[in-house]
Amino acid sequence: MGDFYCLSLRRSGMARVRVAVFVTLLMMVGLMSAVPTALAEGDDSISWGVEYEWLNLNDDINALTGLPYDDIITDIEDSAAYAGFNLTILNVYSGITSFYVEQWDDSTEQQVTDNSGTSHTVTTRMTEITLRHGMLYDAGILMDWEDNSIMGAPSLETVLSADYETIAVMDLLYTEYVTSDMMLVGADLDASGNWGVGAGMGLFVDVSGNGDSFDMDLDLSLEMGWDASSITSEWRLEHPSNILNMMNNGNDFEWECDETQCGKVTGSYSTVQSYDVSFTGLPMDEFGFDADALDLQISDSIPDSGTFDSDDDDWMMEDGLEFENDFSFGDQQTITIDDGGTTTTATEVTSDPYPPGMSIMLGYSFANAIMGSGDQTTAAEAMAEALESWSEDAGETVEFGTFVCDNGEEIPADYVNDGEDDCSDGSDEGVDEVGSELENRTMNIGEAFVESDFLKNMETFGERLGSEMEKYQDLEIELAYVGGDYNALWSNEHSRYVGMQLIGETEAGNEYSILGPETDAYNNNPPTQTHLVYLVGEAADVAEDNAELAVTIEDLAPVAQHDVSAVIEALGIHAPEEMVSDNSQSDGENSDSSFSSLATMVAVGLGVLLVLIVLGAVVMLVVGRNRGGSGDVDWNAPADPQSFSSEQQHSYQEQTMQPAAAMAPTTTMPSTLPTPQNPPANIQGTMQQDHEVLEWPAGSGSWWFRDQNTGQWAAWQ
Repeated sequence: MGDFYCLSLRRSGMARVRVAVFVTLLMMVGLMSAVPTALAEGDDSISWGVEYEWLNLNDDINALTGLPYDDIITDIEDSAAYAGFNLTILNVYSGITSFYVEQWDDSTEQQVTDNSGTSHTVTTRMTEITLRHGMLYDAGILMDWEDNSIMGAPSLETVLSADYETIAVMDLLYTEYVTSDMMLVGADLDASGNWGVGAGMGLFVDVSGNGDSFDMDLDLSLEMGWDASSITSEWRLEHPSNILNMMNNGNDFEWECDETQCGKVTGSYSTVQSYDVSFTGLPMDEFGFDADALDLQISDSIPDSGTFDSDDDDWMMEDGLEFENDFSFGDQQTITIDDGGTTTTATEVTSDPYPPGMSIMLGYSFANAIMGSGDQTTAAEAMAEALESWSEDAGETVEFGTFVCDNGEEIPADYVNDGEDDCSDGSDEGVDEVGSELENRTMNIGEAFVESDFLKNMETFGERLGSEMEKYQDLEIELAYVGGDYNALWSNEHSRYVGMQLIGETEAGNEYSILGPETDAYNNNPPTQTHLVYLVGEAADVAEDNAELAVTIEDLAPVAQHDVSAVIEALGIHAPEEMVSDNSQSDGENSDSSFSSLATMVAVGLGVLLVLIVLGAVVMLVVGRNRGGSGDVDWNAPADPQSFSSEQQHSYQEQTMQPAAAMAPTTTMPSTLPTPQNPPANIQGTMQQDHEVLEWPAGSGSWWFRDQNTGQWAAWQ
């Protein structure tokens, strides 16, 4: 597994505390992923495992909680329609998570020396773990609004597209060395793995009004990966431990292992970190710069290798290798451990389902590999350096223009009217500044929105949605199970864990085995089924063999089973190219295209928030940038009145002492409309943008404004 799989998308007091935290995280990943199976390498081998297909997530959430996600999403969309705008929410996800454990014994005798230097005759106990996880997620959120009832005809369109991929591949071989009386001398770990995450987001915004428009099309993508082609470690206890026999006794105990007992862990690793970040689409040309002035593209791949020794570790193992593990034992039950019906007596244990000590060794070894040797720049450091370099370059590229003082001095244009005399003659203060074309356009669009029902529509949406959500306030979540438990299953017959189970308790007090082997202690037919699949015996062996061959995102979440056609259709021309390309390979049979799920609701919230943030930032940038622009600025040159708003035209005409001509508000309304018969002068219009305007004839699309000099209606050209 030496290949590094980089996702392509648009698509660390007491040592035991630190180790425990890391191990807990690893275990959470393992349990989230979907849990274990073990392969047959000998006659007494045991195999078990769990699989989960992500396309069933929505159904399982609904089955276990009874939350009406579909209804909530529908109410959101219907509230938008009631308020006068369109809102569409779509998503599709697919992929699989599986986790298999294979266990067998090798009775071949060999000599192994403990950390004190004493040699022991031992045999080996093997545990092989295979973890696979791959998931694809695509979503689209679309919103459009327009108001054609007024002359300015304002409109707003936003399209948010998102895609997300995760992959985790891990192969572990854990070898325990035990004496004939089941004393643990030590263990070896041989591991390889890689994981990565990639996310892409696109945001298109088009806002228009009074014949002007402003649009932007942002594209952000982030890929991060980590690959360990090899992690090997060796654990030798100071003296053999009686831990396995204590487990067989079945009494609660605490395994306290300090530097005088635990010996040490040594090992080595070889890894590669990778990242790729890009950001494009800021409309810098609107501000007088090159369109790609602030485009970002940074990437790097950083190899690393090193060794570790718990005796020399001042990071996690300050006092040498030490840890504490609590083992609590419960009831016994008879479980089936293969598909041939073989049973064994198992004791319920509150623990992870791995050989005692394995999680500590695994966590410590991977923590060292992840933290690295310190000789190489980490991906985080490399990204920070690249971003700093990009920022410096952007600062040199994006500069304001210059202002020429009356005495000939030149200062940055954004120093004008900043409250300080930057020109030695003070001529940079009190300057009559001419708004940029973009500012004028923004103001023109804003005026159309002010005259429209936009705020009223948004208020109506909020009120309607609040009313719709009231019916859920008293909703009692009908949980399929009101209580439950998790058990690792220890077999004295085999002196090892032989599986795990999840127990669910209904409101009536009945207990069911939701996930795990067949058992005589709990009802094996839960009232609410999920799509978690538990495997034992040959079925687990076959599944594990197949999983070993799946090492890429394409293997774990095949594009052919990821139907995004509904998302593409909704996004239209804004659908990411890779999404469209991948969809051409999809047969559309095994993915879940849904209008709901918790992930979608989160995406809706984040998407709307992102839209508001970006729009707000653009408005602040445009409106706030009233001191200079790009390129040189001639502050003394006369401005073109045609580029002013009506208020600016009036101000300009007064300053230049020119007679105020009767002019319609700036617009790009078609000037080729046929000239209709003038409306009677006694008809009253409505006030818009400080002008009395009238649509005549009603519904014709022909607009007139009253000439303040003549009192007559003049065609709005």
